[in-house]
Amino acid sequence: MTKRINIQMDDGVTTDDSMISAGRRTFMLSHRFSLPMCVNSFKVCLIIFTIIFATLPSTSSNALGQKRTRRRAASKPATVPTLPLAVDRQRLDRAIGVICHERSRDPLGSSPIDEMQTRPSIELNHPKAVVGAERARRLLPVAKELVVEALRKLAVEHMIALSQVRSATERVRAVTGVAPDPDLRDNAAVIMNDPHTIRFGTIFLVGLPSDEGMMSVLAHELTHIADGRQNSLQPLFYRIGRRATQLTGLRINGQKPEELACDLIGVRAARLFVRRSLDDEPVTQRLARTLEHNCVDDDDTDEEHLSPRSTMRAVLALEPALALELTADEYQTTEHSATWPETSLPRLFASTLALSD
Repeated sequence: MTKRINIQMDDGVTTDDSMISAGRRTFMLSHRFSLPMCVNSFKVCLIIFTIIFATLPSTSSNALGQKRTRRRAASKPATVPTLPLAVDRQRLDRAIGVICHERSRDPLGSSPIDEMQTRPSIELNHPKAVVGAERARRLLPVAKELVVEALRKLAVEHMIALSQVRSATERVRAVTGVAPDPDLRDNAAVIMNDPHTIRFGTIFLVGLPSDEGMMSVLAHELTHIADGRQNSLQPLFYRIGRRATQLTGLRINGQKPEELACDLIGVRAARLFVRRSLDDEPVTQRLARTLEHNCVDDDDTDEEHLSPRSTMRAVLALEPALALELTADEYQTTEHSATWPETSLPRLFASTLALSD
């Protein structure tokens, strides 16, 4: 007759002889397997006890090994790679100085945000607003591809699985239009009920007369769309904000990490655009345009954004190669640009540049 053996485990689980697992070496026999029965069936009891004591040590060892394996295999939140906790503050100051100096002498320099805020409204049919809208539409296809590239690279840098940004890149590629809006004045915006369109205030369209400045803002807004209703990029935004805090000491919380990350991706996309499009203009001048709208006199902040000059400082701290390029002399910058990789979007860039001629 088959007998059931109940073994008291550490976790209070009982099991039969076919399911013995790790636990205390002590065990309890059920009332159906009593000592008198062992006296009457000594050989049967001896065999059973031999099997139990031979099995327990081996089984216990295997079970503990599995537990250790589970602990080793347990998923842990990805951590940011070891990062420098300090930056060359003097270089950051010099880079900001170069950006704002270039803006002051560049015919295509962006208007500072505080200046745009004081301007009267501009109608949709204003010639400069029309030109700005056409520029945004022409650059949109290139901006989408550069944002996708920048997002993927940042995900790798911050140890975010590429699978987590796949849906974000799909949302970026689904954007199809740019809509001027006088009521937005000096702002650009996206509405999640219509995630296929970027809306630009007409003052903003006029205040960004260069391709590089427009590319930076387009990429910023595309990153908001990439995040989507699901807020799928929040882990990446958080890590970017935390890294910027480490590097600059700025307090970056609430909505500010997202806005800073959008600015960073905007600058990265515009920097890639500068690398991959041929132009007779100095590289330093073109790079400066990506941040010139932050060269304000009235450096105010709000609950959602860093102040404009703090934004420049944080972006340059996160992108030290840009600070280096801006502060290098012309010869070094030219030599460095000659080593940049060939465009991965030759046809797209060629068509975009042809339209601008």
